[in-house]
Amino acid sequence: MSWTLKVAALQKRMGGVVQPVELDRLRDAGIDVVCLPEYFFVPSNCRNQIETAHHRQNILNQLESFSRRLVGVVIGGSLIEREGTRYYNACHVFDCGRHVGSYRKIRLTDRERDSDISPGQEPAIFEVRGIRLAVLICADVLLPENFKALSLLKPDLIAIPTVSPFLPEDTIQDKYRRDQDIFMAGAKAANAYLLKTCGVGTFMGKQLQGRSLICSPSEIISRILPREERLEKTLVSELDLDRLRSVPKSDGLNEYKAVINL
Repeated sequence: MSWTLKVAALQKRMGGVVQPVELDRLRDAGIDVVCLPEYFFVPSNCRNQIETAHHRQNILNQLESFSRRLVGVVIGGSLIEREGTRYYNACHVFDCGRHVGSYRKIRLTDRERDSDISPGQEPAIFEVRGIRLAVLICADVLLPENFKALSLLKPDLIAIPTVSPFLPEDTIQDKYRRDQDIFMAGAKAANAYLLKTCGVGTFMGKQLQGRSLICSPSEIISRILPREERLEKTLVSELDLDRLRSVPKSDGLNEYKAVINL
């Protein structure tokens, strides 16, 4: 019998609301890991992420509560936190109410840099439920060296909280090409499953497109279709960890193509 992990991408409207009944359904379905969108707890009408840094502890308390109710792992999207005079975009991970660790976004957007957010310095691996979990945040995936660094840490699963702006000129072919050129190639480079979770609605005055997906190094397992990219949706997949670990590691970085728009 294969060793499997049930994961869920919660594509949600920005603002931080997850109904308890939703967590109960995921728990009853045997979900082990849930990932939330980047900046999920930031109000949709916020004009400056820095202003939300004082909510850090309240957000961490919510994430702790979510993971207790799920009786599982919650990858908490991201929040702004302050250390000294610097601000960071950080993702915190909880397992059954226990704080496992956090990761700070390395590759910032222009808007984040203009808001005086500082980049993180290094990747991180968290040991949860017998697996090696890594986190990248949104634009981190545009740096091939991030997947290379993670490949050395041998992750089983890479969670990617994301917010993607709606691009009216985008075609379906453009969207699917990015899925292949960024996420599939990144999964192959790191020899890991990828769990990408997007927000929907608006953020910082911009319309979002939710293109959450789950993939392995060899295939797209599940994704939100373009006609559903503005809707709240939940992607669920059962990942075969034995199968992943039986595949020899390959240098997928040769096939990686950085594309600016997520």
